Amino acid sequence: MAYSDSPLSSPPAPSSNTYHRNRWLDFLIRATLGIITSPYRRTFKIYTWRPLKEIRAADGDRKKLMCLVREWKADKYQELQSVQVASSFCAGATLAVLSWIKIPDPIWVASAFWYCSLSCSIWAVITSIQQKSILDELPDQDVLTETISEYDLKRTRRVILRYKKRPGIAHWIMLFIWQFPSMQMSYSWCAFLAGLTVYICTPFIRHHPWDDNSKIAITYLVVGGVSLITFLFSSGFVYAAETDSERSAANSRVNTGEAGIGADNVNSNGPLATNTDAVANSQTSTKSPLQTVRSRGLLIDGSSSGPQSNRTLPGKNKGTLLI
Repeated sequence: MAYSDSPLSSPPAPSSNTYHRNRWLDFLIRATLGIITSPYRRTFKIYTWRPLKEIRAADGDRKKLMCLVREWKADKYQELQSVQVASSFCAGATLAVLSWIKIPDPIWVASAFWYCSLSCSIWAVITSIQQKSILDELPDQDVLTETISEYDLKRTRRVILRYKKRPGIAHWIMLFIWQFPSMQMSYSWCAFLAGLTVYICTPFIRHHPWDDNSKIAITYLVVGGVSLITFLFSSGFVYAAETDSERSAANSRVNTGEAGIGADNVNSNGPLATNTDAVANSQTSTKSPLQTVRSRGLLIDGSSSGPQSNRTLPGKNKGTLLI
């Protein structure tokens, strides 16, 4: 008796309800991630999401992995330095406004926002220092070469991604940690502006009689509204330009893969190569002896740093932080 046609021998087909449920779940996750990272979306994408995604995809390609780690480490140092500067400035501004007593009976929400801003600024600086210590444990730029051992390269990748075979909970927690300083810095400024807005608009919230504080609030709302609208428009333009750039890069890769590189089809002994060589020889012959010697790197003067200028000293390009 054959059981190949029996319903028990074939796996059940996925139902349409399961498919739509997964699509809705994916949409909700993406929407939630977009809302949470909206104040620092570009920073999150450039310095955390995209580099870690490329490092995950480069598993097995030593040359590409080393290049990605070098670039990501340098960019991460710059990001942490910017976070420390912005967070320190925000903390100073918050401490300054906490002593304001110009408006009588201010609403408590303003102080709550300002204290949250101060807390986020402090934690942004603290976590950036912690991440600096993690980056210091990674190999330097002069070590990430072809001579690095496979064990050290895998250890570096594991420190960044926090997984060995496939991404798990630890990997996504580490991704959250890598973007945490930028998130705290962005939230600190959002909380500061929210507290400032609530504080200045206290006359409207408390229904105070019309006075100079009401005029100040109107002026602040007009200027702040124009700035907010400009920021939203610029963010939209940046997002559109970024999307077009990614789409153009994807189309270029597809076209390159379909058309191939035609350089190999050109006969190097043909007339084109002969004419090119003739032009090159004529240009070389018109050079003065001094220019020829300089082009070959045999003469070093004050206008040229010579071959030694391209050498990278150990630790020369290492990123530095303020703290």
